[in-house]
Amino acid sequence: MFAGSFGVLVLLPLADRVGRRPILAITILGYTAATVATAFSRGVFDFAAYQFVARIFLGAEYALAAIVLVETLPAERRGRALGLVSSMSAFGQAGAGIGFLVVVALGASWRSLYLVGIVPLILVARARRDLPETASWTARRTPMASLAGLNLRWLWGSAAVSFLFAVFPTAVTTFASFLVLNEWKWDLKSINPTYVLVWVVAVSGFFVAGRLMDAVGRRPTAIGFLSGSSLAGLICFHQGTTPGRVLGLGLVIFFLTGSTPCVAAYATELFPPESRGRAGAVLRVANIAGAGVAPALTGLLSDHVGGVGPALSLVGLSYMLAAAVVGALLPETRGRAAEAAPT
Repeated sequence: MFAGSFGVLVLLPLADRVGRRPILAITILGYTAATVATAFSRGVFDFAAYQFVARIFLGAEYALAAIVLVETLPAERRGRALGLVSSMSAFGQAGAGIGFLVVVALGASWRSLYLVGIVPLILVARARRDLPETASWTARRTPMASLAGLNLRWLWGSAAVSFLFAVFPTAVTTFASFLVLNEWKWDLKSINPTYVLVWVVAVSGFFVAGRLMDAVGRRPTAIGFLSGSSLAGLICFHQGTTPGRVLGLGLVIFFLTGSTPCVAAYATELFPPESRGRAGAVLRVANIAGAGVAPALTGLLSDHVGGVGPALSLVGLSYMLAAAVVGALLPETRGRAAEAAPT
């Protein structure tokens, strides 16, 4: 299933060649079909095969949505819009988790989760059916430019940021259950509703960062939220009290969510329309590689630093490195026309 994520290497370059609209439609239809087919799996092999196909389309769909947004909206509103779009992915994952709990509580089949998944996808597909081709792609200077013609400092800098961006949150989500149950000794009864409220409010990082990107720029906002994520990890995972851990997790959530639209902006606005899809494919592969490294790195560190919590605090320093890369290699893109990369 993980290998299916590399479908972006085919689909995103096609979006540079034939347009955003047809490839976006293909990703929606492909993901919908694979999701519904998963509900009818007869065994592990079928399940893995359908989810492999679903991942082929899902990664490209999210990347294309960000590209279309950047090429459609005026420059002064793109930061807020990227914050909103980034938040939808997180809310969708939360909704899936809630749906799972409902299915378990009702004693229903897991297959219903995949059948229900077709409803919002149908609505999205209908909304995007009438979406016109972006003006930026239509007005591109050349039909398809080579990646070699891009500013390689920006390309490799943004690839490094994409790689580092995936490491910390993947490590946190992978080891969260082990950390909470085995090291912090929490259970469902010990989680106060106030704690949940703190974490829900912390998701506002998406929207705060989006507004700051439009107000003060992508570069200072990215450096602030990426650095803040590392500091939040150092605070959170070295706390010894429950209130400290709750507030620490809130800080981690706030800065991680705020970093997301910043990285999305650099994955799109840095590159001209004729190369935006293929550059996005390179960055997506770097992101997948970062996610693949995170669990092994965290597990290795935990054996040497006294547990998962201290290991996560060290892994979080990857975001400090990402902030340094932004400061050293990447330019400001606020206010730039979508038809041209920054100079």
